[in-house]
Amino acid sequence: MAHLELQLYEYNRWANQQIFNRLKELPEDVYRQKIQSVFPSIAHVLAHVYLSDLGWIEVFSGKSLNQSLMLAEQLKEQTQLKEIEEMETMFFELSERYKSFLHQDEHIDKPLVIENPSGDLKTSVSELVPHVVNHGTYHRGNIAAMLRQIGYASAPTDYGVYLYLKTK
Repeated sequence: MAHLELQLYEYNRWANQQIFNRLKELPEDVYRQKIQSVFPSIAHVLAHVYLSDLGWIEVFSGKSLNQSLMLAEQLKEQTQLKEIEEMETMFFELSERYKSFLHQDEHIDKPLVIENPSGDLKTSVSELVPHVVNHGTYHRGNIAAMLRQIGYASAPTDYGVYLYLKTK
């Protein structure tokens, strides 16, 4: 992986898998347990992250931000209803799509114009991959806090841990 964007995305994939592995160790009801937090359940957090990641790969692939947001809204309810194993598979398949896309050099520096009512953003895929990763990190933090709130530890998902384990 020559590009930092690819390494960051691979870290994101690894960190998401750490969360799935941890959740599968816990009692089954933890995934949907109602929690007084930013999201009503861990299932809702994972659905949000998945739909956001799906939306960005759609934008990277040529759809407008509005089209991407409409797709996410259409899929929101059914995604929130997925069981943890189904979500894990969906995350894996989406990460494969990202890896395939990002391994094509012409895509990394592909210019993008994100149309927004308050003004267009001229950017590139390489500038937005860290946003995708940062968004995932933020919400893995939500999951860690939610797990602590109900009496469970999370899984280590820090970038430094990833880099360390990668060398082993």
